[in-house]
Amino acid sequence: MIVLGFSGIADGDFYFRNYGLRFVGHDSAVALLRDGEVLFAVEEERLSRKKHTSALPVNAVRAALAFAKLRATDVDVLAYPWNATARRVAHMFLHHPRRIPVHHWPALGLTGCRVLWDLMSPRNAVRHLESRLGERFSRASLSGVPHHQSHAACAFLSSGFDESAVLTVDGQGEDESASLGFFDGFDYRKLQVTYSPDSIGLLYAMVTDFLGMRSAWDEYKVMGMAHFGDPARFKAVFDRLVTLRPEGRYRTLRTAMVFKPGYCDAFLARQFGVAKREAAEPLRQEHFDLAAGVQKATEEVLFHLLRRLRQATKSENLCLAGGVFQNSVANGKIRQSGVFTNVHIPSVPGDHGGALGAGLWVARQDVLSRPGRKPVSAFLGPGYGMDVLNEALGRAEGIAYDRPSRLASSVANLLAKGLIVGWFQGRCEYGPRALGNRSILADPRRAEMKDIVNERIKHREPFRPFAGAVPLDRAPDYFELSGSSPFMQFVVPIRPEARERIPAISHGGTCRVQTVSAEENPAFHELLVEFGKITSVPILLNTSFNDADEPIVCSPSDALKTFLDTDLDGLVIGPYFVHRSANVRAARFFR
Repeated sequence: MIVLGFSGIADGDFYFRNYGLRFVGHDSAVALLRDGEVLFAVEEERLSRKKHTSALPVNAVRAALAFAKLRATDVDVLAYPWNATARRVAHMFLHHPRRIPVHHWPALGLTGCRVLWDLMSPRNAVRHLESRLGERFSRASLSGVPHHQSHAACAFLSSGFDESAVLTVDGQGEDESASLGFFDGFDYRKLQVTYSPDSIGLLYAMVTDFLGMRSAWDEYKVMGMAHFGDPARFKAVFDRLVTLRPEGRYRTLRTAMVFKPGYCDAFLARQFGVAKREAAEPLRQEHFDLAAGVQKATEEVLFHLLRRLRQATKSENLCLAGGVFQNSVANGKIRQSGVFTNVHIPSVPGDHGGALGAGLWVARQDVLSRPGRKPVSAFLGPGYGMDVLNEALGRAEGIAYDRPSRLASSVANLLAKGLIVGWFQGRCEYGPRALGNRSILADPRRAEMKDIVNERIKHREPFRPFAGAVPLDRAPDYFELSGSSPFMQFVVPIRPEARERIPAISHGGTCRVQTVSAEENPAFHELLVEFGKITSVPILLNTSFNDADEPIVCSPSDALKTFLDTDLDGLVIGPYFVHRSANVRAARFFR
């Protein structure tokens, strides 16, 4: 059975142009499965080059079908990660108006109706996709999978577990913002639901917007800011905004189905006693304290839900998904807490993973019947042959390149000497993290490297931290981490004795860690081992291969463009080392 999962809407730009909304259908994607095996998956942004795009994934569908040598008429089932039933719609319109000031009812009510039609109707989505694609899925049946069910399926069916507790938390999916459930093989039982408008995800978005940043875009910046703030300063306010209730329930104040940036500015300013920050305004301590406050409130909600889930399921295993679990600081605390013994988060916990989750749900019998089932890989996107690499290199101007006989050793030497290198290998990662196929790499031993990469390469705020990539078997030597973290989803403490050795990836003594195995990524693993031989530290600073506000590079042409547009010292692309023809420093180091 061939299943094509997809997400996206016909005109997401409408909502941004008219309402400033980035939530509606963001991070559209495609996942293609055959007989329960995930063959291909990619976000539309990687191909359209429009970050967080909600557009129907026409480019991604074409890439998926081409990869598998299929046509639209070969697809058996289309799976879509939204399904607004009449009951869900009635529930939304019954509860949301009571949380919204009356003068916002007309605009937000009209927008809500349009969201229901554009985003939450599977048949409407397929009709628009076929029109844009210029092909019909004439043999395919259609399965609209409720949003949080898609998240739950993505979490569990990508894990390799036989049974597991499952928690999903996001801004909103149909009329839900969180769900507690249990997978036992094929059987999924939804145990408890948090219904919107109660939503810790939307509250985090409101505070992000209040801090002069972009909701549904910059929440990770707020997470990074939180380390430098005092959560106690605004605790009394957040206790009013978020109320924990018995048996894993909670309530949030003034969150709404359609969150229009700015609609809560006056309300939050009164609550916090602080004016909304304008985007160009310098960050002050009060802003860091607000970030720390919302981060603390979020963690309290998550542990409130988790304790209830542990009590209800008695499972040792936990699977997490939904946009809130892109919060790697909270994820790390969950893992370190011991509430559950084993914690799995897929490479695509947010709406990027909706397409995969819907597809996995439809194909779950095939998925669970596969012998030797393993966790789903992140390396599912487009890959490029030598002919494409050579063509891209031949078209690029102002570069020189060589093909070293010992690539990993040569590049490790460059990194050890302080060069910053783009690393492009194999198939593109599916998800928001660069995991060693589309990465920018640097030496973590140099304290100044954090500021250099932030300012010179990534053009971003100086408080933003970087991840560390380490061979799986060496991770316990440097980090308080047992087991693997292949998708870079957990921030954990750096061992005290190791902190001075890797200052560029230390964020208050913690680090977002990626463990790398030779089986999963042999080329990147070899590079880490070679760097360890030279420096005695088998760790590299790893950040995504992109400039500020751009998607991670996908194609060789993308990689060369970003290399030339930034101040990278070199680029490894396939077997080649590339440098600017005028960059004598890189050429000298290489030779």
